[in-house]
Amino acid sequence: MVANSSGSLAVSDGVSSATKRLARGCIRLIPRSLQRIVLRSAALASPAIKTEAFERACCKIARTSFPHSKEIWATNLGVSSDLRCQMPLVKDYYVFGRPENMLSERATVALVTELCRDCTDFLDVGANDGIFTFAVDREATPDLRLHWFEPDRTLHDRLKSNLAANAIHAVGNFSAVAAQRGTAKFFKNPIDDTSGSLIECHAPQQEPISEQVETISLACYFDDHRVRNAIVKVDVEGAADEVWRGARGIEADIRYLIMEMIAPEIQCGLPGKVISEGNFHAYYIKDFDLILSRDGSYRYVAPFLNWLFCRLDPESLRTRFAGTRFSVVEDAI
Repeated sequence: MVANSSGSLAVSDGVSSATKRLARGCIRLIPRSLQRIVLRSAALASPAIKTEAFERACCKIARTSFPHSKEIWATNLGVSSDLRCQMPLVKDYYVFGRPENMLSERATVALVTELCRDCTDFLDVGANDGIFTFAVDREATPDLRLHWFEPDRTLHDRLKSNLAANAIHAVGNFSAVAAQRGTAKFFKNPIDDTSGSLIECHAPQQEPISEQVETISLACYFDDHRVRNAIVKVDVEGAADEVWRGARGIEADIRYLIMEMIAPEIQCGLPGKVISEGNFHAYYIKDFDLILSRDGSYRYVAPFLNWLFCRLDPESLRTRFAGTRFSVVEDAI
């Protein structure tokens, strides 16, 4: 039985490889000029069309015909047909996809856009290319104030330009959110610009580049900008404990806190700290299931890394999400 199983697996792998070679061969038969025209149109296709299958097909063509391209293309990010953002083709998942296709983030984007309706300020901490900011702008009430923070100069400048091109008013900050106002080392991954952080947590072979950046604490920023009823999204690649330490004294002004938690945050017990110090209820975001954690303990399910902290108990949260895709689960850990 084992031999037969292995043989079947080998045949399957062989068929898969042959299919991929055939697909690449077919793609190369199409003139690159025609491929470029088709792909540029695909980048601006309606978000309703940008399904996972659509994204995979477009990415396959782009990676076969334009590998490692440094070209900048216009895309609507799969957020809204009227958006026009400039994005490197190497980020083909943004060029041809949409937030709903990203298993690890789709529910979090939906969660943030839903909860923004209850708040007066949205803070995108670790904005990167601004997917959350663009999504919130399309769904939020007109009086919601948008703020974003990005210490990577290339990402900051591109996001600033894209927001301006779409007449989206948002307060941009070329700084990292940390425990206090000042400066700090920021570690950039030259291979992957989604993983810059105030802590050096990259794989050894990635050899991060460090540079000095300005920092601001949430407490200082809330005071400077009179923020009082906020939803805060934090994605800072392992440095969320720094962000939380900088929120001392303004916990009551944060209505909803959505944080990515990777190994450094889990190892320092950050979920439990936020629960006890901020007087929050905590929910692990497992796609569209919000799983209650009473003390910060949880069962990790790949690829979900995000948490929701708020003052709504499970029953109140169920009421808040009535009629949406979200389910509140009181799971025993």
